[in-house]
Amino acid sequence: MYVSGCYIVKDEEDVLAASLEALAPFVDEIVVYDTGSTDRTREVAREHGARVVEGYWDDDFGAARNRALEHCAGTWVVSVDADEVVRGDVRAWRRALQRENRADVLEVAVASDTWGGAGRLTEARVPRVLRRAHCRWAGALHERLVGRRGQVLHRADSGLVFEHSGYTLLRVVDRDKGTRNLRVAEAELEAARARGEHDLAFLHVNVGRSAAMVGDHRKALDAFAAIDRETAPLDTGLLAAQTAVSCALAVGDLDLAAEWLTAMRTWGEDDQVCRAFEARVAMAGKRYAEAERLLRSVRDSRNRIGIRFDAESCTDDLVRCVLEQGRREEAAQLVLEHLPNGRTNLQAPFVVGLLATDAEGAARTVAALPPSLEKPFVGQLQRLPADFTDAFFEALWAAGRARAAVLLAVGEQWASLAFPRALEWSLRMREAGLAERCPLRRILASPECDRLTRILSGVVLAEVGEADALPVLEGVLAEVEDAEVDTVLAAVRELSPSFADSLVAA
Repeated sequence: MYVSGCYIVKDEEDVLAASLEALAPFVDEIVVYDTGSTDRTREVAREHGARVVEGYWDDDFGAARNRALEHCAGTWVVSVDADEVVRGDVRAWRRALQRENRADVLEVAVASDTWGGAGRLTEARVPRVLRRAHCRWAGALHERLVGRRGQVLHRADSGLVFEHSGYTLLRVVDRDKGTRNLRVAEAELEAARARGEHDLAFLHVNVGRSAAMVGDHRKALDAFAAIDRETAPLDTGLLAAQTAVSCALAVGDLDLAAEWLTAMRTWGEDDQVCRAFEARVAMAGKRYAEAERLLRSVRDSRNRIGIRFDAESCTDDLVRCVLEQGRREEAAQLVLEHLPNGRTNLQAPFVVGLLATDAEGAARTVAALPPSLEKPFVGQLQRLPADFTDAFFEALWAAGRARAAVLLAVGEQWASLAFPRALEWSLRMREAGLAERCPLRRILASPECDRLTRILSGVVLAEVGEADALPVLEGVLAEVEDAEVDTVLAAVRELSPSFADSLVAA
């Protein structure tokens, strides 16, 4: 049984290698259809034995997948995205394909993270393995498999799991997926209207979900309002309702959120899912005790359209409910218990502000933090003032964790570093070969920084032999007023008596 692996890609050099390596044992060939990469995507694909087809992009995912499919030779084709990693039993998978004599399409479990590598928060069953002779792709966005001759496709389970990182917060922002998806979704909707089509519910949902992704909640709600709730298919209605509740809460319309929650129940959504959304509506109305009761009652389930709902994903909301009711220590303990599994949407500033305001709390937080959250947390904190993040970064450093990321983050905080900390972090950066990011150099060069801090920074740089710092330091010293001289000399003498003596002599 010859099996092809198939990708459509653009600028995926950061994730493609891991995906290709995971897929290779499951297939006999890999076809990578490139839609215009400007990075090393094509080279990475070739290095991993894939056949690269240099194609084009026309804002239509279905069309691109069909063009890629034309280059596949397998009886079966596994359609994988570059940000997905295939997991499963290779031998069992091969045996199952040999025995399969009825299905046209096999479904995989797509497990999506909110943080890269930080645990599964949602899991949906999605058709991704297809008999090439029987199937094609349809739809410009959120494309789906249909029969080549209009026939009904028979489905079965593949036994495979695709671990998906494409909609992590960091990756969505970095790649601006929402803007692209919204453009594609609106164009597909307009094209369908121009053709005189009437069944547009799925296309309206695509527009709504894409608008929500870019934060245009009003546009999303307008798109969902265009759906006929009486005739919309179950899966389309549930996708609309879940996003619509979130959008209504985002714009502060609690009545509309409750209306969509009722529609969700009418469409037969699983009670556990409905409770979680009902709790969010209660939270928005500041009914925190009610929301807490609902959240504590939620259990794991799988909803009507096959998406796995993880009750643990409600812990973030539970933390906020408990905190809003004034039970800070209980909220902190919940976070400490929740952090180790990595399955959280709590933002790093919130966690650090709750747990890591001193050295002891920072050490506890770092001990609970899983490796998968180290870099995301550091990345979120690097734009904040150093006095807020210092205890947490120091605890990470002391634990020997994410040290390169911490140095880079502190390098961005130079303007808010107190001199003793700027000195210590500068020494660490130099030991790590990052002298160019030394906070002392940046402080000395910045007229916005405190004059005494600039002078002390310059003294240290001069003492370690950085001759180019001397002219800048001399310029700062020339600005010292008579009333400041004694204070400056005392501070310099404490740091470097010999340098202070040279100033007096001068």
